[in-house]
Amino acid sequence: MPTIAEVLRRDPEPLPEWLASQSPPHFDRKAFFASRTVYYPGSGDDGQPVRLCAESCAAHCFIYVDQAVSQVTLSERLQDPKHGFRGYSIAYEEKISENALRPGGWTQHVPEDTVRHVSRFRNSFVEPFGWFVVLDRQGNDESHGPRRFAILFIGGDGFASYDALYCQEDGIPPPFLTVIQDCTFCGNYDSFGRCGLLERIALRTSVLPRFLLVANNSKPWRGYSDTQAAAEPGGSAAHPRRLFRRDLGERGRVDTV
Repeated sequence: MPTIAEVLRRDPEPLPEWLASQSPPHFDRKAFFASRTVYYPGSGDDGQPVRLCAESCAAHCFIYVDQAVSQVTLSERLQDPKHGFRGYSIAYEEKISENALRPGGWTQHVPEDTVRHVSRFRNSFVEPFGWFVVLDRQGNDESHGPRRFAILFIGGDGFASYDALYCQEDGIPPPFLTVIQDCTFCGNYDSFGRCGLLERIALRTSVLPRFLLVANNSKPWRGYSDTQAAAEPGGSAAHPRRLFRRDLGERGRVDTV
């Protein structure tokens, strides 16, 4: 049985040219989203998706979205030897405005009754923020991981952020991989897994990742099959996670039955 990294390694991504620049690259929305991205709603500071994609060279750009973790907390953990990415240090960081992420605004695909329901949870939210970080590998050991990778941290709603970033019909490709783990105690007002709001937004707009990394307390979206890679624990609760791949029907149609 292959590992998750071994499955992902079958289709590696070269280090994007803009990220390989010798000078620390500033955030460029077009270049960032032209690269493969990994989307993680309700992420906290869980480094598993970065580790898996670094080990396999499958992706180099990550979007971590959490409404309950501040930028200060994330910065402290990134620079902590125990909680940070071992062997990497921050080479560049930049605060990102909402307009830089979504120029000209966006069309919401979340039902109005859901928006009203969300307002009941506002007290648990951190102050919204966008924070772009580039991390450089220390040393020349390429087996440790890529020379450089980038993370866009967003303090905000995991459902609305997916909608605003990916579902606006402006040429932004879907995520390469999306992490799905539900937690009823984390303030999320709906499910990231099957039949939840995130899947409904993705299906409504036909914006579907190639892969899902799904914890055993959630269910994969319709139209995805288990890759048969060995499950690996992830997140603060160490729930076993499995890798699922999107099914394609005739002429590339997504099979959602």
